[in-house]
Amino acid sequence: MKFCSTRATYAVDFVELLNRSDKYLDVQSWTLSNQKPDGTLDTKSVTAAPYVLAPRQLVVLTERPDIVQAQYPTSHDAAAFLPVSALPTYPDDAGIVSVSSAAGVLLDRYAYDKAQHLALLSDLDGVSLERIRADGPSAAGNFHSAASAVGYATPGRPNSQYQEDPGGDKLFRLEPEIFTPDEDGQQDFTTLNYQLDQPGYAATVTIYDAQGRLIRRLVRNETLPLSGFVQWDGLNDQGRKVPVGAYVLLIELLHPASGNQRQYKKTVVVGARF
Repeated sequence: MKFCSTRATYAVDFVELLNRSDKYLDVQSWTLSNQKPDGTLDTKSVTAAPYVLAPRQLVVLTERPDIVQAQYPTSHDAAAFLPVSALPTYPDDAGIVSVSSAAGVLLDRYAYDKAQHLALLSDLDGVSLERIRADGPSAAGNFHSAASAVGYATPGRPNSQYQEDPGGDKLFRLEPEIFTPDEDGQQDFTTLNYQLDQPGYAATVTIYDAQGRLIRRLVRNETLPLSGFVQWDGLNDQGRKVPVGAYVLLIELLHPASGNQRQYKKTVVVGARF
């Protein structure tokens, strides 16, 4: 999913869907919704006519394809647009976007908030939130602001911040080990990927610089699923970009049921392009 509700002047919302299955899916009578503060749903139909998505195919849903294409002239794919009569009302600050099948089965749900955008961005107008991994969870940690190098959105094209699952059987793995947080769409952040040996671990992840100074409290005593990832965007606890250099991620695991405690250290390098 790719989502843009922070609108520049005269711009419109769009929602992008990806068929991540190996099946052909007809989106006829599918619905998009936004959950209002009182819990009720603002729901709109995607299309009343047949529209089949092939495996890995993208579709962009918007009321005005012409406006979206004009706003992102070099980063869109016109063939991927499906005009809709109306989208639910998605507030700029926060909301819940969900998509359901014709049978009413919830297929995806994402609670967005403008605080999920990169803290360095002073203007969020027209900046889309992109899913990092297609098969990852619909949670804030799996979304990132689109890169400035592509105009802050790529409607109908692969996400600028897309990242493959690195796989492997290591308990912790950094991908990439060198990153450049300059919003050019190339290695703008790093992910700490984990594959735990049993459920129930609580984790704390803290980042220090090469001199041992505290830089970022990335995770604080959070219960982790068996596998997943945590992203670091190169910012410190004050929301400022850190200097170029090496940084240490201290990972502390506690299994409350057994009392088992573990510590790990991983090194990552923040770089810059010249």
